[in-house]
Amino acid sequence: MTHPAPPPGADEPAKPPDLPALLRVWRRDARRRRGWRCAWGLALLALLALSMSEAKVSPVEFVRRLPQLGEWLVRLWPPDLSELPSFLSALWETLAIAVVGTAFAAAAALPLAVCVARTTAPWPWLSPPLRALLNGLRAIDTAIFALLFVAVVGLGPFAGALGVAFHTTGSMAKLFAEVLEGIPQETIEAVEATGAGRVRTFAFAVLPEATPGLIGVGLYLWEYNVRSSVVLGIVGAGGIGYELLVSLKLLDFPRLAAILILILVMVSLIDALSAFLRKRLK
Repeated sequence: MTHPAPPPGADEPAKPPDLPALLRVWRRDARRRRGWRCAWGLALLALLALSMSEAKVSPVEFVRRLPQLGEWLVRLWPPDLSELPSFLSALWETLAIAVVGTAFAAAAALPLAVCVARTTAPWPWLSPPLRALLNGLRAIDTAIFALLFVAVVGLGPFAGALGVAFHTTGSMAKLFAEVLEGIPQETIEAVEATGAGRVRTFAFAVLPEATPGLIGVGLYLWEYNVRSSVVLGIVGAGGIGYELLVSLKLLDFPRLAAILILILVMVSLIDALSAFLRKRLK
């Protein structure tokens, strides 16, 4: 029996790689990468310089004003606690704004996240417009929303709670959607294999797996909202921020010191509580 002849060049040894050519290509690519890095670095430095010029940054003026700042810091002590009951009431109002606003946001964010997440969206065509809506809510700051609702519902904490709710809905829905998208597909497929519909799959597969992450996101944003709610009094939305603004306008430093200490204590306690609860969820 005759065997077919091997193709031409089959017995020829493989040629060694052209090391000088490879080295030239590597050096050319390295120079190109260094050039791009230098270009980006120069562009960022130029942007920083233009931004500092537009922001009227003046280190000389800052240093010249330091003695006045030191004088104000000295005048903060001792704190004036004569209005402590009024301050505590305003502090509770600030905390209530954050709690109510975060609760409203969570109630709105969960269904929005379900409609946006790739793994749970019932109508994929609806996801792009909803994502655009969430981006718009995140882009507008809480204080701007609060200022808008002051004009709608009047002065007071309700406007602040609405401002917190609208801004937080955008951020919370985005983070909720990321939690839902991070659930292993095997868990969902195992429940679907039993013949469960979309609602039962979400209830028995998606929600139990996602609950710790959803609660962690909610706690983190509540912690953030407590801090952001402090300044809502500046736009007329109530809370301790109004008392802070009055003290600043009057240059009443002992009163200002008392308010700042209370804010620091409240924020520190909320941070510790939120961190403890998130740790327990892991």
